[in-house]
Amino acid sequence: MTDTPPKPQTSRRTFIKLTAVTGAAVALGHRAGAQTASSPARSGDLLMYQEGPKKGQPVKAADLKEGVAVWAMAVDPATKKPRDAMKSGVVVVRLKPSEIKDSSKKNASGGVVAYSSVCTHQGCPVKEIGSLGQGKGNIICTCHGSIFDPRDNATVLGGPAPRRLAALPLKAGAGGDLMAAAEFTGKIGPK
Repeated sequence: MTDTPPKPQTSRRTFIKLTAVTGAAVALGHRAGAQTASSPARSGDLLMYQEGPKKGQPVKAADLKEGVAVWAMAVDPATKKPRDAMKSGVVVVRLKPSEIKDSSKKNASGGVVAYSSVCTHQGCPVKEIGSLGQGKGNIICTCHGSIFDPRDNATVLGGPAPRRLAALPLKAGAGGDLMAAAEFTGKIGPK
C-alpha cells in the first residue's frame, strides 16, 4: 500500500468566493450581451416595418404616403436582428419637402423624417398622425395627448410631454431602403 498525499480541500470561504466571482462574471457577460442587443439605433441600421402587411420588410421612401406615419424598427444589418423597440422604435413620416423646416432638414432623406416612437412624457408609443385641430398633420401620443411637429424636429406643440422626440437621421440605402445615418439625436423616452 502506497501513501498518496491527501487531496487539498477547498475551504468553504474559498468556495463561496469562487462562486461569487463566477456568478458575477456570468451576470456581467449576460448584461453586456443584453446591452448590445438592446442598444438604440446605430448608423447603418436598416428600418423595417414593425407592424402591418409589410411587417419585417425594409421601409422604402418611395412606398411611403405623404402625411401617413409608419411604425418601424431599427435592425442590425450584420445580424438581421431588430434592436429593442423601447429604445429603437421609430415613427417614420413622408412630408412635403417644402414643409420641412431647417431644424429637420439635416436629418431628413428625400422628404422623409424619423423620430423615436417613445413619448417623452411617460414612455407611451407614438405612431399616429393627427387629423383634427392642433394634432392635424402632427405626431400624437394617444395615451396622454402630447403633440409633436414632425416638420420642426418633433418639437412639442401641446400636451404634457416635457421635450421633443429624439430624431433619427436618415439616409437612403441600396434599392431605396431607409437606413439610420447616425444615432438618435437626443434622449429617448421620459427622464
